[in-house]
Amino acid sequence: MSQSPKSLLPISVRKTYADGSYAAATGGTWHFEDSAFKAGQVLRMLRRHPEVNPDSICDIGCGSGGVLSELECKLDPAAWFTGYEVSPQAHALCQRLGGARCEYVLGDPFADARFFDVALALDVVEHVEDCFGFVRQCGTKATWKIYHIPLDASASTLLRGTNCWESVGHLHLFTREKALKTVQYSGQKIVDWFLTPVSLERPHRRATRFTNIPRRILPELLASRIFGGYSIMILAK
Repeated sequence: MSQSPKSLLPISVRKTYADGSYAAATGGTWHFEDSAFKAGQVLRMLRRHPEVNPDSICDIGCGSGGVLSELECKLDPAAWFTGYEVSPQAHALCQRLGGARCEYVLGDPFADARFFDVALALDVVEHVEDCFGFVRQCGTKATWKIYHIPLDASASTLLRGTNCWESVGHLHLFTREKALKTVQYSGQKIVDWFLTPVSLERPHRRATRFTNIPRRILPELLASRIFGGYSIMILAK
């Protein structure tokens, strides 16, 4: 079977985020418009676990910084926040949001020796070539970890042959089970998890509005297996 020349080209993943390619693919927003939704899911998890009660939170791969900005407004006024981002373009967007209790750092989060109560990795694991190594490093950054991972491996994506590389930069396609096992395999204990209805609350494509009809009817887990459109939020320790 022949392959197109495009499919044979080497892909420099880190370069994609540093040279402006990913910024352009998101329309220059770096998904800032999804910040309130993601922050809401983090708050939902924290409300389920008052024992976490963080005084310090870092966001690994914070993008445009919107999630931390939302959390700064809604969490304990004594808490402080640090966002880490490797993209100069995303870091530039963060500078609009930095406050007295919220800073944004351009560079490798794991080169910074600081330790936090909670580390967020929201929609990042699927972009990283060595996802296991990345999750292990996240485990060394905080006492509690909150992961948000898209469940791209559905019957729909498999039947359509969707790889998610070119469209959204996802190198790994997760099911619920694979996401949970990835965190466990990386040496962390799963404390809690739930699915988040991304496509229902943040439909980005016109076709999503049609597949949202059965998503509203079917149980969440079944809908995620057939149509996708969900992510999983995981609390680990």
